[in-house]
Amino acid sequence: MTVNKKEIPGSGKHAMSRRGFIGTLPVVVGAGILRAQEGTSPEPVAEKKINKIKGFRTLGRTGFKVSDIGLGGVELTTPVLVKAALDHGINYIDTGESYLRGKSEENIGIALKDYDRKSIFISSKLFFKPEATKKELKERTLKCLERLQTDYIDCMMIHGTPTIEMVKSEAFHAAMKELKADGKVRYLGLSNHGGQYDEEFKDMEKIMTAAAEDGRFDVALFVYNFLQHDMGENILKIFKEKNIGATLMKVNPLLEYIELDEYVNELDTKKEEVHEALRKRVALYKRRAEETEAFRKKYNLNGYEQMRDAAIRFALSHPDVHTVTFSIKNFDQIEAYVALSGTTLSSPDKQALILYEKECGDLYCRHACGICEKACPEKVPVNRIMRYRHYFKAQGREKTAMVKYAALKGNKADQCKNCAGYCETACPYGVHVHGMLLHANSILTLE
Repeated sequence: MTVNKKEIPGSGKHAMSRRGFIGTLPVVVGAGILRAQEGTSPEPVAEKKINKIKGFRTLGRTGFKVSDIGLGGVELTTPVLVKAALDHGINYIDTGESYLRGKSEENIGIALKDYDRKSIFISSKLFFKPEATKKELKERTLKCLERLQTDYIDCMMIHGTPTIEMVKSEAFHAAMKELKADGKVRYLGLSNHGGQYDEEFKDMEKIMTAAAEDGRFDVALFVYNFLQHDMGENILKIFKEKNIGATLMKVNPLLEYIELDEYVNELDTKKEEVHEALRKRVALYKRRAEETEAFRKKYNLNGYEQMRDAAIRFALSHPDVHTVTFSIKNFDQIEAYVALSGTTLSSPDKQALILYEKECGDLYCRHACGICEKACPEKVPVNRIMRYRHYFKAQGREKTAMVKYAALKGNKADQCKNCAGYCETACPYGVHVHGMLLHANSILTLE
């Protein structure tokens, strides 16, 4: 399978630069100016129109009308990106104090100066350990306000929320109660894309359900896509009953499909360096790469963008979803995502996704799943490691993925080298987890 990554907005070295963007979207197109100066175009050059947000939805009990496409703050390296998103009509921004070590919030704060603050909904997040104190969390929230250069944060979330115990954190709720009384925080939320391995694994649905039943949370950020939809649909149902704002992440599970042939070539090239357990799987991955290419041709899927857009429309089509957030790294991505605002899944799109799930669903390790972890005798945090692999391979966040992997406590995927692959046997989706874990260890290990 050959997919040109130039088709993918923001993929690696082909991401569009600010200079490249400015060259294509000034008030008057630069090429038109040049032609006019040369005397080859006597007609006036039309202004280039930009896509605008078309869909707005009420964010649960907050009552705020948010854009159905939201701006994710993980990769916000410049305020210019934030301004471009706001100019396109995006009014929901998701960030966190840990994103770019605070630079994400700083860049948002710089951009906000030129816009009506009341028209924008900002969610930020705090990642903290169980022993965190009220004083610490309150001070950290005030630092977020400083970086954002705002008097209040619309929603402060618990970042990651790995356990049900964290949902009920006394320190967090005590700190937020005081900040709400002072007008510094308006609503509470939480995010989750998988539980934490312990004696009894708590998946995303259990944690989100606990938050809904707790009654103090107004907004949540979680995983929902056409390959990982069962848990999400259950969460959306209870959130509707409790009138909780539903914001989504990781709605596009397709990049593993694109990376497969590259992965096979990599293993083939480095045969002598690859562990035997992984080398044995090269033939399997070659077969799957060939089958997915045949699938693409059979159903006339002419590139990544067609399937990506269908995946996003799947999420937008659910009436109880309020906004879908994307980690936007460049201007092309803003254009591509905003163009989907207000759209829903067509019948051909739906059929394509059904076929993809049937033919290629085993290529995607479901975010926020963790079912297989119970079968692991070494208690390897499979779901978390596979998420870091996704960051590295699908999102191009290599450094972040490697740092997170290095910081993992307990056993890592190096324990999988001499294992029989109990995780793979336990996977209800047929994902080739064992080989993917070995691959994850090889690319994520700092040497």
